[in-house]
Amino acid sequence: MLLKKFKKIKFIELLELWLNDKKANVKEQSYAKYAYLVENNLKDNLGNIVFKNLTSEIVENYFNSENVKKLSLSTQRTLLYIVKSTIALGVSKKLRKELVIENIKIKKPKSRIIYFTKKEQIILESYLRNNIDLLNIGLLICLYTGIRLGEVCGLKWGDVDLNNKSITINRTIQRIKNDDISSNFKTKKIVSSPKSDSSNRVIPLPDFIINILKDFKEDNNFFILTGSLSFKDARVYERHLKNVLQICEIRQLNFHTLRHTFATRSIESGMDIKTLSEILGHSSYLITLDVYVHSTIDQKRNCINNLVDYLKP
Repeated sequence: MLLKKFKKIKFIELLELWLNDKKANVKEQSYAKYAYLVENNLKDNLGNIVFKNLTSEIVENYFNSENVKKLSLSTQRTLLYIVKSTIALGVSKKLRKELVIENIKIKKPKSRIIYFTKKEQIILESYLRNNIDLLNIGLLICLYTGIRLGEVCGLKWGDVDLNNKSITINRTIQRIKNDDISSNFKTKKIVSSPKSDSSNRVIPLPDFIINILKDFKEDNNFFILTGSLSFKDARVYERHLKNVLQICEIRQLNFHTLRHTFATRSIESGMDIKTLSEILGHSSYLITLDVYVHSTIDQKRNCINNLVDYLKP
């Protein structure tokens, strides 16, 4: 893209230039996310402003607007990253003087993590063990490892080490926007590496799951959930969980609840935060502390009782 004379370039043109630079340097799913946010969020809100007329107040007002606040925190952070990076690109090309954006705070509100109760987990696990098939094996693995939906869909038999009783997470299945204008589908599914380096990890499996896997072992190139070279669509697998929960007559919670449940049970059973963080694939144990460490009423009661016992003469 040729930059206009007299520095009359609009912010959307810089955004497109930034996207073009990113396309060759980031994963396909990351680029698709950036392009979607530029087209659906930034284009109509900041895009028509001449870059040299853009002010910190305009940017701050945008991020404080209701349309942005209702977006997920992850999306808000990505939008801020795109805007700041694009501004830095324009400044580096001497299209304007430095523009500092520092009064935008995207803070996570304190919210209660939803997870299955011990009673619900026992009912769910009992059903899965008594109705063993490839799909239910995947749900058991999620309950005892906390792996993400895309990661369990991406598991192959070659990722299972029966001797060392572990699985290796090195791929994920994702659905992204389809840029192929000749296609009838708006989205497409891709197999990619996990979201970060820390998401590539080896996770131990309990003996009972290893024994189940031995009975179902397939070709190393086959995906576990399908027993074939094709992978299970994440949305289809989510529906499978919903059907199982309905049969078990327990709460209809989303797939990510399995991850929350694993983390909660791990903490309740005394697992240290660093170990849990590495199993979950977090880049820092601080993320684990912030997201998953929450006291249940039973934990609080046990702590109080322990204090009473400690103070007994």
